[in-house]
Amino acid sequence: MKKLTVLLIALFCLGACSGHMKSAVKDGAIAPSFNDTLVDDDYLWVRGFGAANPKHQTDSQRRILSREAAIAHAYQRATEVIYGANLESNVQIVDAVSEGSTIHTSSEGLLSNMELVSTEYLDDGGCSVIMRISREKLGPDGANLQEKNK
Repeated sequence: MKKLTVLLIALFCLGACSGHMKSAVKDGAIAPSFNDTLVDDDYLWVRGFGAANPKHQTDSQRRILSREAAIAHAYQRATEVIYGANLESNVQIVDAVSEGSTIHTSSEGLLSNMELVSTEYLDDGGCSVIMRISREKLGPDGANLQEKNK
């Protein structure tokens, strides 16, 4: 009976965890590969990164502000997935050589009720967060999202 209970609990945990994103942190640094967005039946999952400002004196300052930057980055990524992004590109060519290239992106849309699912800190004080928003809360915009799995 105990083995059956343990097996059922393990299967439940495995099923509950299967739909969300995996960690992007490995050995205290950004992993060599990870996914930034995931769309499943119920949620849009997004990852955001924030870097620590080396001028801050304490670990607390670096962690708090890198976390806020990561959350803002996750909101930006979600907005781009749902509403798209405007791109502006400029390249300057002098004597057939590129002197400079810039790409500016912007996105606009209203997102509320996003849920912070996980926060991980890197050894250098940077931060990775995973956030999600219910497709149901997105209304018609959520229904139009293409499913992207892992």
